[in-house]
Amino acid sequence: MTSNRFGIFFRRSPGVLRLSAIALAAMLASGTAAAQAEPDAPAATRATQPVDATKNASTGAAQKAAGATQANTPATHASSVTHPTDATSAPVSLAQSGEADKQASTDRPTVQQGIPSTDQLGVSHVGNAAPEPAESPRQGILSGLGTTLNNWGFTPVFNLVQMYLTNPSVGQQTGNHEALTFISVGGDFDLQKIAGFDGATIHFQQLFVPFTTNLGWGSQVGDVLAGQPGPYVPKVSHLTVFTWEQKAFHDKLDVEVGKSNPGLYFAAPVCNQGFGCQSAILQDNAGMSPPIYANWGARVRYNLTPALSVQAGVWRSNPAFPFTNGWEWTDSVPDSNTWLANIVYRTTYQTDPYPKSYELMFYHNTATQTDPFTSAKHNGTSGMYVGGRQVVYRPDGGQSSVSDPTALSVFGSLTTSFDGHASTGLAMTGITGLILEAPFRSRPHDSYSLNFNWATLTSSEQQFLQQQNLAAGGTGYTVGRTQLGLKLDGNIAVTRSIILSPYVMRTWHTNTWGNPTYSATPKNGYVAGILASIFIDKMLGLTDH
Repeated sequence: MTSNRFGIFFRRSPGVLRLSAIALAAMLASGTAAAQAEPDAPAATRATQPVDATKNASTGAAQKAAGATQANTPATHASSVTHPTDATSAPVSLAQSGEADKQASTDRPTVQQGIPSTDQLGVSHVGNAAPEPAESPRQGILSGLGTTLNNWGFTPVFNLVQMYLTNPSVGQQTGNHEALTFISVGGDFDLQKIAGFDGATIHFQQLFVPFTTNLGWGSQVGDVLAGQPGPYVPKVSHLTVFTWEQKAFHDKLDVEVGKSNPGLYFAAPVCNQGFGCQSAILQDNAGMSPPIYANWGARVRYNLTPALSVQAGVWRSNPAFPFTNGWEWTDSVPDSNTWLANIVYRTTYQTDPYPKSYELMFYHNTATQTDPFTSAKHNGTSGMYVGGRQVVYRPDGGQSSVSDPTALSVFGSLTTSFDGHASTGLAMTGITGLILEAPFRSRPHDSYSLNFNWATLTSSEQQFLQQQNLAAGGTGYTVGRTQLGLKLDGNIAVTRSIILSPYVMRTWHTNTWGNPTYSATPKNGYVAGILASIFIDKMLGLTDH
């Protein structure tokens, strides 16, 4: 799980609905978030090691059964310790004993990701130099207060996201569901209006998670594609953004420093529902923690043209992230640095009848890596992300007078690791598909998508899963290295302030990456979910975006 920032632009019109940083983070909470095991534990004995994070946080994680540590150490990718599969992947025995919620795991909530539309993708301060859409008429009982605050220099954020995930037939334990409630509170302080500091803005957002049900859902599914969207959020309060952003040279130069998540600025999702196309490689190999988890970082971007920009940044990557609240001054366990660089080309309907978004990004994480199968170690891991989205058809032929046209877009992204022996055991993830925007003129903010997903494991990871299957009493692991999924999803604007985002996915070649100690063959089948995003600030009239 961004200002639009942590937020999401749902569509392209001035009345576009935006999801706040945390809401998005929550939606994107798709990474692994488990406790960290002892860094020097060999692959064969990792199961006996206690979770380090429990030593540094009040929340404890149960010790794993043989090999389970690997399945529940999301931090491992960031800290290079044990095999970091989806933290949600708690061992079956623990899940059945009711302790699954003590196992850490999250799906990457990369906060800039949520429901980016073709036109709104990247038009905020974290995107390119293109101007943001015109503001819509302010509505709501507090619209007068909202106008006063905005004129003073403060734009409030107050949003809620309710997430519900269900697993009727996929993976290791079926018939379970997970529910989480995320509330985001904060705002942006325009220091030019407030204090006369030209080009300066302070961004702040705090996330609250008052209600959770079955945090072990991802472990119960236990794979890469279906279980990944199951967030593990043991803390109820999180600082998600607290940064100083400074622009200069007519906004061509953009520098930001403070506590944030790299997913707000890099590897922007191009699919219809951003929380559904987050790569586990970026969260685990690259060390980009789930969006609701903030670390010290800094970035600098330069806009070569209104559409073309280059950017570089560095963040601390804390392997104990599920047990942090973002207010820590230093890290409680050994961590690493995540270095990122990208080049982005984006246009909008303001300047292009067929807008497009392309991004190429490289990452390097300094954490020590442990081969899942041999336990051999090496320093650092690197990889690449490439994503694109392009409007290819408009029934109106591209008329400039239509601000929210019916349009068909193609999209795709590919994330690959250059390291065949990385701790996470992930070699490649990808997604491609079609998005139909504004299918009905009476509903210009709706969108629907059909997409194809895949995830490939490294050879070392495959051998590790085969080994763990036999050790758990299985008869042999016969699932291939590449898992496949076909998904149908949509964004439905109930009102100008409420968006429903349902999805359903069918999987094939479902693996045990999230819980290697499973002795049987995981089931192929269906998972589904829905997010309800409520923009309370917009509903009350506190903001007009």
